[in-house]
Amino acid sequence: MTQTFISLREIARQLNIPPSTVVYYKDRFAEHIPSQGGEGRRKRYPADAIEIFRRIREMFNNNWSTEQIEQELAAPGRTDRRVDATAASFASPLSSGGFNDASAVLAKVTDLLENQSLFKSEVRTLRDEIAEMRKERSDEKSRYGQAITVMEREMEELRHAKEQLERMLRTGRSGGTTSAKAPQFPSEDYLARPLVIRTSQSEYLGVLGKVRKHFALRDFVYLVETNASGRKVDLNWEKQGKQWTLVVTLEEPEQEQHFILVTQETTTPNKNRVTEIVRLNVNGADVPDSLLLSLFKKIKDTFDRQSQ
Repeated sequence: MTQTFISLREIARQLNIPPSTVVYYKDRFAEHIPSQGGEGRRKRYPADAIEIFRRIREMFNNNWSTEQIEQELAAPGRTDRRVDATAASFASPLSSGGFNDASAVLAKVTDLLENQSLFKSEVRTLRDEIAEMRKERSDEKSRYGQAITVMEREMEELRHAKEQLERMLRTGRSGGTTSAKAPQFPSEDYLARPLVIRTSQSEYLGVLGKVRKHFALRDFVYLVETNASGRKVDLNWEKQGKQWTLVVTLEEPEQEQHFILVTQETTTPNKNRVTEIVRLNVNGADVPDSLLLSLFKKIKDTFDRQSQ
């Protein structure tokens, strides 16, 4: 039965490892690997030598030292067949005749060229991988730049909305007209503090919006404006002592709706400065304190929807 011989390149392909690694295994453990033929490209290896290369690969992967691998390959019963195969190959007519010095030099040069070719192949593979990584980095940088552009545009829109809201608060009405007298309005700090109610147990309850943003007096005004649905809304601020009163008049087709919100600055037991709702009046009737918490829950739902 004719024995099949293969090249180092084919061994590397079947084991899916770099050709230069196979060459290293061949050079380092040559006495344990059977071969056929002369030097360089003319040397071939029996098909069962693949298992020897595979075993060497596994031992390296298991962190064996070269000395340990050498001892394993040289153990009795493991290399006898390989040595016999190697001896048989040198007993062939090709090897028994020997080579002259020029042929030996040529064979070594051929071997070096083969190794150089394998090395260049690995270099090309590494270059392709680096090019792919650079392309992925460029694509990621492009996506990051696009995300930054979108965020900047959204921030600009929010800035314009904030400026518009501040103009509404400072004019005292939303219809674009100004009061006959110079309007009064709370400070920016007053408008931005958390809006809370105080329960009968002296607990201060507020509303958290999207991303834990607290609900402030400015947000209440914004909800009134955005839910007007094209109807005329008048906002008027009045200051009485330390309290600020917001009077909202909403013109309906058949009647007007009136809301009066009385607030004042308060410091909680935790030393937090907040804006407390003192009284809420709807169309002439005060809202009971017991209903304010339910009202705040409805405000939270509306606030979350408006924030999306």
